[in-house]
Amino acid sequence: MSFRLKSAPADLNVYFNDELIKPVSVSGAIREYRIPAAGTLRFSASGYRSIEWNSARLPVKKGQAEIKLENEKGVLRYIGEYNTGSQPKSAYFSPNGQRLFVPLLNDKGIDVFRIVGQYLQYEKRLEAGNRPGFVEALCDERRRELWVSNMEENKVHIFNLDSLELISSHSKGGTFPKVIVQSPDGALTLVSNWLSMDISVFDSDTKKLLRRIPVGGTPRGMAFSPDGSLVYTAIYDAALVVVVDMTANKVIKRWRFSQGEGAARHIIYRDDKLYVSDMFRGTVNILDAATGALLRSVRLGFNINTIILSPDGKYIFASSRGKNNPVDYTLPGPDFGAIYMVDAQDLTLLEKVWGRNQPTGLAVSPDGKFLVFTDFLDANLELYRIER
Repeated sequence: MSFRLKSAPADLNVYFNDELIKPVSVSGAIREYRIPAAGTLRFSASGYRSIEWNSARLPVKKGQAEIKLENEKGVLRYIGEYNTGSQPKSAYFSPNGQRLFVPLLNDKGIDVFRIVGQYLQYEKRLEAGNRPGFVEALCDERRRELWVSNMEENKVHIFNLDSLELISSHSKGGTFPKVIVQSPDGALTLVSNWLSMDISVFDSDTKKLLRRIPVGGTPRGMAFSPDGSLVYTAIYDAALVVVVDMTANKVIKRWRFSQGEGAARHIIYRDDKLYVSDMFRGTVNILDAATGALLRSVRLGFNINTIILSPDGKYIFASSRGKNNPVDYTLPGPDFGAIYMVDAQDLTLLEKVWGRNQPTGLAVSPDGKFLVFTDFLDANLELYRIER
């Protein structure tokens, strides 16, 4: 029997019937092994929990096995994995932490899971419109609504947060809607539009489109200032944050936090600081929210995508999609991605766990007990318990 192996960590040891075996060939991070007969395969590495497979049951697809190990120690404890629809793009817990919503980029809808004890249970698929392209979501607790962007139809769909019934769909606005945020008082709901390079501003009650604000670049993540007067917007074309004055309805400041190429993606406001991910540089950055001055920048890994803050504000979690496939980023790359847990004050790395092919969406439960992330190319969702 022969098989190729893609693993995390890439240099783990492979034992067959308790005897260390060496690869017969190596191509980048992919190694090929041959074993003479049926037996027990053990995969191990220092600092990780070993796992064993009967060689006859080793999960091999198209001649390749994919194995990832979990940390022996740490606060992120693996619970399990769950199938999702195609290309799970993001993940959001409901305000009460009882449900998890997973928008699907390559399917028509949102997968809904329930938290049952310390596990997830699939509940149903929410569908709206006629095309795939579901990207991001927002839970409006005041109105008991779930807003979801659908970039292929240039719509925002709104569901009842309790019954999960579709309430309405709205096509007024820009092209390729992405991130949805709401003002601190809940009066306004904003949607960033990727291709039209602007922000749609909706009245949260009437759902009427009030205006569109050009931002001079490709907007992705957004974050309101505490008083709702400003919106900080990550611009994906560069390492750039623009500041939108919500009274003047225009960009009033442009803060470049790194020279050269960059791709600002997600942004968080907390305690007079802005946390910004840069996918091109693989960094998480802290900016002064008043001046835009760069306070701290740390490279974590390849293609840093989503960043989220723990409910207590102490930790930042960041998803790294790993290296892109050189032919097409929508194909599995040469290695697995990872999730990083860092200190929110200085970005010190506290813990790293491996994901699979392109970890992308991230969510922490409102009580801070659970972490979930999506493996974008595997139609997979991973659940961890945060033990602190």
